[in-house]
Amino acid sequence: MEIGFPLYVALIPFAIAAAALLIGMFLFVKVSKLLGLLIGAFGILFGALFGPMLLMDRVVVDDHRIRQHTGFWFDQTVKGFDFEGIERVTITTGRDLKGREIEVWIAEYRDRPDVRIDPGDLWESNGEAVTRHLRNLGIEIVRSND
Repeated sequence: MEIGFPLYVALIPFAIAAAALLIGMFLFVKVSKLLGLLIGAFGILFGALFGPMLLMDRVVVDDHRIRQHTGFWFDQTVKGFDFEGIERVTITTGRDLKGREIEVWIAEYRDRPDVRIDPGDLWESNGEAVTRHLRNLGIEIVRSND
């Protein structure tokens, strides 16, 4: 099972970049060369920085593990856990460093330390499909509140 953002969502940064480039070109010709260059440069940088990000974000669940690839294209973060030796997965809530309430997935193992994951937006928005897939693999899913 592989989950990614829908194409229309993944193309939003490219649309913003294209709009900034068009506005920059218009301003360059009609108003101010400097302002046009600044807005056009912003469009190029925005597209290069954020454009590939949503296209590359993925949650991959196979028979052995779950992995999420997220973040900037040049510095991808991979988080997840393996299913070997797993007893259950507990889905609960916690607090992030800024004190906001977040969803936390805890993989509990028989013979090694638990793995705590703060899933990203893509994982959270597809949480029901992921839990259904894990249950089909025979993994117990428990929901609780801290």
